[in-house]
Amino acid sequence: MTDCVVEVGPGTVRGPNDAPAELVSTALECIDDEIALFDDEPVAVAALWRELFRYVLRDDGASSVVLVVPTWWPQPWIDRVRDAADVENAVVVQRSCVLSRDAPGIPTVIEIAPELVAVSRDGQVIAAEPRFGASADVAAAVAECVGRPAVVMVDAPSGVDDATGLATVIAERLRGEGVSVTIVDPDRVLTPPRETRQRVEQPARRSRVALSAGVVSVVLACVGAGVAYGLTGSDEARVPMTLLVEGRVAVKVPAQWTAQRITAGPGSARVQVSAPDGGAAVLMTQAQVRNGETLTATAAALRSALDDQPDGVFTDFNPEDRRADRPVATYTEVRVGRRIDWTVFVDDAVRIAIGCQSGLNEEPVLRRICDEAISSAHAVD
Repeated sequence: MTDCVVEVGPGTVRGPNDAPAELVSTALECIDDEIALFDDEPVAVAALWRELFRYVLRDDGASSVVLVVPTWWPQPWIDRVRDAADVENAVVVQRSCVLSRDAPGIPTVIEIAPELVAVSRDGQVIAAEPRFGASADVAAAVAECVGRPAVVMVDAPSGVDDATGLATVIAERLRGEGVSVTIVDPDRVLTPPRETRQRVEQPARRSRVALSAGVVSVVLACVGAGVAYGLTGSDEARVPMTLLVEGRVAVKVPAQWTAQRITAGPGSARVQVSAPDGGAAVLMTQAQVRNGETLTATAAALRSALDDQPDGVFTDFNPEDRRADRPVATYTEVRVGRRIDWTVFVDDAVRIAIGCQSGLNEEPVLRRICDEAISSAHAVD
């Protein structure tokens, strides 16, 4: 009996055997959902992943499996694929750990994904730039995040559209700034070294360890590795952002937080992007308005709607506020166990509201994250 290696994401799933392309693409696209449409039928996403691994691992005789996942993946996604593999000894390894083996010093690793480019160092994600606009613009944004380290590895994974082209543009940009860059062979992730696989605590099941309030580190197979989900102090500055597109709005949100659509309960239908500890969140709602609607008109309509609500739920209304260098209307929503500071503005013909949620007895700790969401939110066609 031997062990085997399976590349899981960001653009494909590769292992000892092939799986149907539609099964792979649906499982990856819906990894954060509970139900997906497959063959025009609703199917539990957990069942899709189990079926996918049955294909990939069939008749392999493996006693253990090494799952190589993107460094920027959040813990719920890692839990989902590890549980679906259903192997007694399932070890999770970061792509950056595998790609940087044998490199001198501590290299910076750039991982290209379908919707973002993640930058990590020593197993920790330090930035995530959305793939929005021309490759040269993305490369410039990535280069600013990377700085001038001694060694950079660029990962152009299989199954990611134009990954090789973007990797080349990023490499050329960094080389022009005097940085040593290597574009890594996509097959490298299928052969992680045995000594790396062995440096895992509790490999088969839960590997999340709470370090302090609002900070979680994922124990992965990489020396000194850990994905930081900082919310306070200096940790907050390290939270990488990515672009979320929902309906007619695009907005930057923390790349490693969990997004869900909320259509029930009090308030408007919204998207909620929650921190791993579940206490903090960024929310977004949107509504079509007349072309040319002003902030004054939006604030008046909002004031009228809030006046119809129960006393004490909505407070501190300010029709002429300013956040993230844009004119806005603001107010506070107080519900059982939570407080949401809302910022409302209009872009094109879309009214956008960004909410910053924290505990009732806490000062908001997401100011920088919310400011980035507010400044980046815009209407899309």
